[in-house]
Amino acid sequence: MQIAMIVNNYPPKVGGVEYHVQNLAHELVQLGHKVWVLNISNTPGSRSDEGVKVITRKAHLPIADVITVPGFGTTRDITQFLIKNRIDVVSIHTRFFPMSFVGLRAAQKAGIPVVHTEHGSGFVATKNPIVWLGSRVVDLTMGRYILRHATKLFGVSEAVTAFVEKLSGRHADVFYNAITPPKPRSAHPNRPNHLVFVGRMVAGKGWDTFLDVVAQLRKEGYDVDGELLGDGAQLAAAREKISTLGMDGIVTAPGRVTPDEVRERLAGATLVNPTVLSEGFQTTLVEAIAEGGRVVTFPVPGARMLAEKQAPVIIAKEKTIASLATALRSMLENPLQQAHTEIYQNLTWPEQAKNYITVCNDLIPFDRHL
Repeated sequence: MQIAMIVNNYPPKVGGVEYHVQNLAHELVQLGHKVWVLNISNTPGSRSDEGVKVITRKAHLPIADVITVPGFGTTRDITQFLIKNRIDVVSIHTRFFPMSFVGLRAAQKAGIPVVHTEHGSGFVATKNPIVWLGSRVVDLTMGRYILRHATKLFGVSEAVTAFVEKLSGRHADVFYNAITPPKPRSAHPNRPNHLVFVGRMVAGKGWDTFLDVVAQLRKEGYDVDGELLGDGAQLAAAREKISTLGMDGIVTAPGRVTPDEVRERLAGATLVNPTVLSEGFQTTLVEAIAEGGRVVTFPVPGARMLAEKQAPVIIAKEKTIASLATALRSMLENPLQQAHTEIYQNLTWPEQAKNYITVCNDLIPFDRHL
């Protein structure tokens, strides 16, 4: 099968959506399919990424270092590319990225089915009135158009599919975010008192709540330490707060670390996830479980599903420091059993890529299979 993934961003730019696209692309290639990624950035060019052909066009008009737009004529050029390369399915991701709209329109012109995967579980959560208004306008226009006109809709959690149906009036199937299978180990470490935060150092992600709850637990006599893994505009503020709370040497904040290093630091530890943002499905939850760790989290998409699968997950009743502290006390005093492989096996990319191809095959007209 010939698949074109048309997205705004792709590694080396990193984030949840970018890793989702890259891991899916890699696994599709491993299954014997031909995959192109068409994206935009400040450094255009062509390259190969583990068998994935990456074609990058010039990005324009950067908005808050998050969204950029393609140049004039991109839809026409991509339409011609799709036809020339006999693409069977177009894959797009996230409703508010301009390349999702461009990919949809190009596929429509070329007569090719489109699979859209939504990663957000709600409207953008922000206190900035300009960002709030702008994002809401995009959601109700371009975003809604994409959701209503894609051939097939996926959402990365139940909360995401509910939001998709609310915004578009269409049904979306759950296609969970997945992880790369863990590396073989003779045994996982067992250190539930080591608390780890993974995420961007930005407002709403929860790094400050993490530090407050670690400080509170230590005052109560719990022998816990921790680390903040991630970069962002508030990293300096996080380091300053660590010092202010008297936790130098107790909690570290090294900044961004590689995905492999994140997995190592999660091994046997307790992931603390106090985000209040509109998350999709955070793969870090699954990574922690797969590496023999536990999870204590605010109510977020996917957490209930994991808990129901008997994963070592405790969900705070409310998104408050007090509720999070209560959940952490429960985990520290009676650590849940480390997860067996069966709990997360179907949330690995080799399994999810097979599911993706099954859906794509159903979308391709019969004569294209010949």
